[in-house]
Amino acid sequence: MKIDVKEKIKSSIEEFLKEYKKNVQFDILPTEKEEFGDFYSNIALRLSDKDNPPNLIAEKIKEKISPLLSGIIKKIEIKNGFINFFIDENIYKEHLLKILKNGKGYLEENIGNGKKVLIEFVSANPTGPLTIAHGRQAAYGEALSRILKFAGYNVTKEYYINDAGRQMELLGESLKARYYQLKGMNYDIPEDGYHGEYLIDIAKEIKEIRDDKKFFIEFAKSKILEGIKNDLEKFGVYFDNWVSESWFIEKGNVENILNFLKEKNLLYEKDGSLWFKSSLFGDDKDRVVVKKDGFYTYLATDIAYHKYKIERGYEILINIVGPDHHGYIPRLKSAVSSLGFNIENFIVLIVQLTTIYRGKEKISMSTRKGQFITLRQLIDEIGADASKFFFIFRKIDSHLDFDIEIAKKQSSENPVYYLQYAYVRMKHLIEYGKEKGYDLEKIKPSLDLLEKNEELDLIKKLWRFNDVIKSVVNTYGVHLLCEYLLDISKIFHSYYQKYRIVGEKQELTYARLALIKSLLTVFELSLFLLNISLPERM
Repeated sequence: MKIDVKEKIKSSIEEFLKEYKKNVQFDILPTEKEEFGDFYSNIALRLSDKDNPPNLIAEKIKEKISPLLSGIIKKIEIKNGFINFFIDENIYKEHLLKILKNGKGYLEENIGNGKKVLIEFVSANPTGPLTIAHGRQAAYGEALSRILKFAGYNVTKEYYINDAGRQMELLGESLKARYYQLKGMNYDIPEDGYHGEYLIDIAKEIKEIRDDKKFFIEFAKSKILEGIKNDLEKFGVYFDNWVSESWFIEKGNVENILNFLKEKNLLYEKDGSLWFKSSLFGDDKDRVVVKKDGFYTYLATDIAYHKYKIERGYEILINIVGPDHHGYIPRLKSAVSSLGFNIENFIVLIVQLTTIYRGKEKISMSTRKGQFITLRQLIDEIGADASKFFFIFRKIDSHLDFDIEIAKKQSSENPVYYLQYAYVRMKHLIEYGKEKGYDLEKIKPSLDLLEKNEELDLIKKLWRFNDVIKSVVNTYGVHLLCEYLLDISKIFHSYYQKYRIVGEKQELTYARLALIKSLLTVFELSLFLLNISLPERM
């Protein structure tokens, strides 16, 4: 693993504080602008008072810690009370050589230390095909799962099937209507039923029927679930477990959890309904778990489901949901807290909606009315890779405007094309170098020959890979890895156009190929983590 420069800076400042006999909190953060170095600290500002201005204290700190950071930090500058640290370029180059020698294994992180994480995502109701909104959740959930696994967590991916309640009755009634319509009968779909044409296709598959409610519900559910699984497979998203809401009801899990809550005096009756005392755990009011008609609410089955998660030994629970769940989060957190789970380890991530455009034309969508572009249609039109990358390269809490026409372009306007083109160019350069007799296995390249601005920028980018992974893990911001790759691609494409990689003097060619091979290693790994394929040619 690479030298933890941040930790070295921190320990050297702590040595200074021992002599200064003060215990203060301070930060060491990556700089946003290269002119301010690689890291900066606010320690001098935290120690300053009217007799000791920040710059004076910063000078004392610099004098003390400079010898401790010799060979790691080449320069320390003081700017407006902040201390800026510039990493020695030999550290960067040594890092590159280790990537070259050890490959992806050298870049592995162990932040998670094997902690068991359950990530529940997509979990679309089996009432229709997957939509664009589900696609964004699927792309994000898969990428986050891969990154957390790479960072040392024991990750399980789970899909929760909401297949109970009134929505399923409406689905059955809607399919029944479509079936009898195909037979030439005048049979209306319920007003709040499902009007999409996909139910016509499902109705055509019915060979013989039992004219009861359950038959139509089960037939529709099985066919829709089959389609969902096929779409996800085509999208490159796979789940370890599929868990059914109806299973919790049939097996008595919901009744058991209600009895458990009664024993803890967390339920009471009011107005003919059964209420959960969620306000005791931070919710703004109590919530109904059993309605007047005796039917369970979503919350009742969700409590049973989350108890099942906890019983399986998961230490961190991550739920990825759409914005329509925003108001539901407090009551769910209250429920999980009532089960004795550490609420800090229960993470609910909201993925905002996506608006689809064709150029300037906005496409309106409504699932119940059947007016929407399915995930399958999007994949068929622009491909899985373009779909996934467009879904994940923006922050999930930002509304996404998705222009299908841009996603189809084979140009720098299309970010996934730009990335894959960079990858193919890197791969081609390594293969071309081998054809010309350059064998990186047999020689230690002279990296001091890499002195062009683009070369130094790329070497620094390689160094920052692990910091990017840590940032993704800490913030769940998958987009950070996308931005990192796009930054590398921009520098690399410029470098490729300006300089000859293979064919310069032998030593310089070896040095440049070493840089390209290290970049290729990071690119292959990053694209895998983002669930983007690696094309052979473009």
